[in-house]
Amino acid sequence: MQDLMKMMSAVLALLALFFIMQTSGSHVTIHYTSSGGICGDMCGYHGYGYTWCRQSGGNGNDWDYCSLEEGLDASGANCASSCDVWGGSYRYCYLKNGGWHYCGLVGQQEALEYSQENHRCLTSCQTSNGSFQCKTAHGTERCSPFRDVTPTGLPCNSNYRCAKYGHSVYRCHLDESDAGWDHCGRKSLDRCVWVHTKSNSSQVEYCTLFKSQMEGKVIFRRERQDNMLSPTKAQFQRAVRLIDQIDSVRSLPMSGDQAEIRLYKQEDISCKGINYTNVELQIISTTAEPIAHVIFPESLTTVHTLRLAFYTSLHSAFYSPAYSIAVSTDEPMLCSMDHQ
Repeated sequence: MQDLMKMMSAVLALLALFFIMQTSGSHVTIHYTSSGGICGDMCGYHGYGYTWCRQSGGNGNDWDYCSLEEGLDASGANCASSCDVWGGSYRYCYLKNGGWHYCGLVGQQEALEYSQENHRCLTSCQTSNGSFQCKTAHGTERCSPFRDVTPTGLPCNSNYRCAKYGHSVYRCHLDESDAGWDHCGRKSLDRCVWVHTKSNSSQVEYCTLFKSQMEGKVIFRRERQDNMLSPTKAQFQRAVRLIDQIDSVRSLPMSGDQAEIRLYKQEDISCKGINYTNVELQIISTTAEPIAHVIFPESLTTVHTLRLAFYTSLHSAFYSPAYSIAVSTDEPMLCSMDHQ
């Protein structure tokens, strides 16, 4: 009987995970409670006449009301108004059949992120007080903006990349010394396994990241660049913080608060009728030297993909050989990325 109960608990946990983290292409669905908390298990009826879940945050209670999908209240009825706080401390909406009732927002994240303690991030991993942090069900914890970058923005050594190494948490080597360990946090979409193939007698290296309903299959192709500058650790950290400030693929921050580093748009590249935006991450000096180079199609919409492309190119410049990264969908972009 005890074994059966354990099996049932495991099944319910898996079902909860499935419903909490339903994915649409590269996005993950997140359910919020009426008091602003985040569901830690499945938002559902659970034997009652309303939908609820166990929450993290919010009003501090163990559970709260939630909505199965946008436009529904906690009883499953259709809202006639938006789900809002209306000057109060919890969200509710006016129903099409009259009356008011509790509701919760339904949001999406582009990718699953994890803290250095391997807890799922409930908010985006962003820089704060000198390191990258996110909120988890266990409080605010350090995290990594990119799989092979530490919470302080330093690059993991290419020979000792972010992994468990026999421990319960993820960590990596910063250099060859024994004292050079630091924690790192994983992301669900950051693993890039490079495939080598030939096209028109030339070597092509690319990796497939994921599929998105809007963008299709997302592919990175890398092209070696011998003229790219290797940044110092301090420059790498500043570059990582500038990449973190990218919040739109249409309007890139030029330098933000990182005066020594800038994103500089080059002349666009056209390949097989597709226009690619051509951007360098540069160190501002008498001659602006690139430390990362990315081209991406106008059809790209996900900020996470663009940031990841810059991180990948930047990391290769620190631990040579350096590569430009071409982002494309469905098939690799095979035209030259030569930006000189």
